[in-house]
Amino acid sequence: GGRGWETFVSHIADVRGRESTCNFVAMAALGRTATLGSSSRTQFARGAGMARLEASGRGSLARGTAGSTPPVQMSRRCDLTGKKANNGYAVSFSHRRSKKLQQANLQWKRVFWAKENRFVRLKLSTKAIKTLERNGLDAMAKEAGLDLYALPYQDASPARQEYVAKHPGSPKAKNPRAMKESTRQEKLKAALSN
Repeated sequence: GGRGWETFVSHIADVRGRESTCNFVAMAALGRTATLGSSSRTQFARGAGMARLEASGRGSLARGTAGSTPPVQMSRRCDLTGKKANNGYAVSFSHRRSKKLQQANLQWKRVFWAKENRFVRLKLSTKAIKTLERNGLDAMAKEAGLDLYALPYQDASPARQEYVAKHPGSPKAKNPRAMKESTRQEKLKAALSN
């Protein structure tokens, strides 16, 4: 019953002296709503309770999802200048201000790298695109500490262009389940003879 449950939780809290953690873990274990006092809720939110749970190996229970990781989001930052969002305010007609992010104008750009005779794909701010025309890709990448060899690229060398001209169409992976040509010919002959 409910009364016995509360007695059990209070007993554990008295023995261990961890009221907020014990209440939260016990309630979460049975799928009940954790009802903590305001002070213990604040303490738990500040990380004291979570640190105890992590140390005891029950951190995933407290979060509600066992071993889940947050999704990875690509950063909205210029590859060459490091330009990112600015903190600002949206000001209404009545002059009420609410916080907003003023994002940088980022564009995916295919830039020709003359040294290696290839196109590299970068996420650049429009300001960086203008600066790139003036300073050059090598100088800006060196200043930003960017390894251009690690980026996705499209080869623009004459040898590659010649190969593409001789072999039109993209290369296709072989189908391991496809019928062999000799087997196909035998089955075709057998079908025609019948």
